[in-house]
Amino acid sequence: MLDKLNGVIDYVQDHDALLQFVKFCVVGATCAVVDGGLFYTFHFKAHIPWMLARSMSFTVAVINGFVWNRMWTFKAQHAGSRQSQFVKFFGINIVGLALNLAIMKFMYFVQLGHAPTAHQQDKRQTAIAFLVAITIVSVWNFLGSKFWSFKAVEGRMNEPVVEPNR
Repeated sequence: MLDKLNGVIDYVQDHDALLQFVKFCVVGATCAVVDGGLFYTFHFKAHIPWMLARSMSFTVAVINGFVWNRMWTFKAQHAGSRQSQFVKFFGINIVGLALNLAIMKFMYFVQLGHAPTAHQQDKRQTAIAFLVAITIVSVWNFLGSKFWSFKAVEGRMNEPVVEPNR
């Protein structure tokens, strides 16, 4: 078992894009925890209306994702201006949120023939819709981040430039 795990780790490390995707998913998982935890706290503990609470938690989670993906996943501290990267990253995530909602609604229609009302929520159908949406949107967010937000500037790698000693 341990040999198989080491084989998987070696394979991932030998394939940069796959390693980046794994790191991106780790960051995404931490963002989901931040998002969910803050939403719960804002809405249920601080009694902030759900739409405002959701907007606030989503924004903090995106900022968290930007910082960690810039520094760790893509090592893009030197790949253009931080502001430009952030605007692109935030835009990708906004589109991702819209895609997520549209895909979930589509999956409800596939399963039920209509969108559920607040009193028709079925946990199994919601879980299926959520998993399909999050899988597709994760790929969207990764590709947008890799090839647009954190794309290396022409002639520069995403690694720090080391000046020679004089």
